[in-house]
Amino acid sequence: MSFPSLLRCPFQTIAMLLCVATMPLTACSQPMNTQTKPEYRENPAPRQAYRLTMRIDDAPGPLKIMVSAAQYDVVNKECLPPPKENPGGRSSPVPTNDIPFELTHVAENEYTGVVYVDGMLDEDYHGRGVCRWALIQAQVQLKATGADGETKFIASLSRSQNEIASSAPKITYYWKRGYPSAGVRDFPDFGEPDEERFKLDIRGELFSITLHAEEGTP
Repeated sequence: MSFPSLLRCPFQTIAMLLCVATMPLTACSQPMNTQTKPEYRENPAPRQAYRLTMRIDDAPGPLKIMVSAAQYDVVNKECLPPPKENPGGRSSPVPTNDIPFELTHVAENEYTGVVYVDGMLDEDYHGRGVCRWALIQAQVQLKATGADGETKFIASLSRSQNEIASSAPKITYYWKRGYPSAGVRDFPDFGEPDEERFKLDIRGELFSITLHAEEGTP
């Protein structure tokens, strides 16, 4: 998913971002019918682990981790039944689930945690064949102190961009003037992947969050 640049309107109220940034990660997804939704199950013994490292550089002050979670979606829609009373025959909304993971402080401004590719169980939940789950993204949200109204600085690794399996570090830059608050309540700052996307006169006022995933054992 791509988001509007902060180049010209760093703290403009953007309804889509406000929705996407609210945890759980899937809060903006269309809700399932609670009468027909089965109990999707997390894998009690996952094996495909990635060690996630987060590093914060040049932050204007302390940052508190508010959310660290992995999002999983069902990727084969043919296993889903059509929604109740569906004259158009369209499939049900895609099931999605978030699994929190812990980030441990291991060095100055550095944290590590474990994310599992196989965090959900592939099963026949609807009697229409096995539903296959995939890790969609790992996301971290941080605030200055955790107080209501503060800016949410959001960093993530995306499956669609091959950012988890590639083992390449991903750096995201943020404007320091959004700390601790951007003037918009709970503003979701997704940052930019390139310093040059910011205006020249504020490039000296940036800090960064680096996420790096490496395949390995827990």
